[in-house]
Amino acid sequence: MSQVTKRTEKSIITAMFSLLQKKPFEKITVGDICDEALINHSTFYRYFNDKYSLLHAVFSYLLDDLLNNTSNAKTIVYQIADFMEKNSKFMHHISPQYQTKANLYPEFRSILRDIVKTKSADPESQSDPLIKMITESDSPELMISFIVGGLIGLVEYLEDNDFNVSYDKFIDFTEDLFTKWSK
Repeated sequence: MSQVTKRTEKSIITAMFSLLQKKPFEKITVGDICDEALINHSTFYRYFNDKYSLLHAVFSYLLDDLLNNTSNAKTIVYQIADFMEKNSKFMHHISPQYQTKANLYPEFRSILRDIVKTKSADPESQSDPLIKMITESDSPELMISFIVGGLIGLVEYLEDNDFNVSYDKFIDFTEDLFTKWSK
C-alpha cells in the first residue's frame, strides 16, 4: 500500500471518527464523510463500500490504538475505562439508543473480545485479576465471552445513565468485582 493510499484511508477513518464525536452514526452521510475528509464520493467508494464498512475500519483503528497504548494502564479495566472516558462522545453516538436501524454493539463486542484475547496472551498482563480469571479457567474462550458480555452490560449501564457515572466508580466496581471473583 502506497503512502498516499495509507494517508487517504487514514484521513477517511479519522473523518468518520471526528463526525462520530459530533452526531449519531445514522445521521452521518457519505457526503458528510467526504466533506470532513476533503475528498470526493468516488474516492470514498474506492476505499469503502459504504459507511458501515468504514465504521468497521474505525473500530479496527481504535482497537489498534488501544492495544498500542497500554503502557500507562494498570489493568485491562483501566484501559477500557480510559478508552470510554477519552471517547465518551463517540460511545454516546454509537450507542443503540441513538440508532433506529443500526445496532453497533456487535462491533464493539468484537473489539472488546479482541482486546481481552490479546491481553490474556500478553505475559506482562498476567497479574491483572481479569486476565487471571481467563488463564486459570478450564474454558478460556467461554470465560472471555462471559467477561466481554459483562463489560458490555457495564457500558449499557453507563449509557442508561447518559455516561454520567464517574471514572473512579466504574474502576472501583469492576476491579472489585473481578478481584473478588478471581479468588
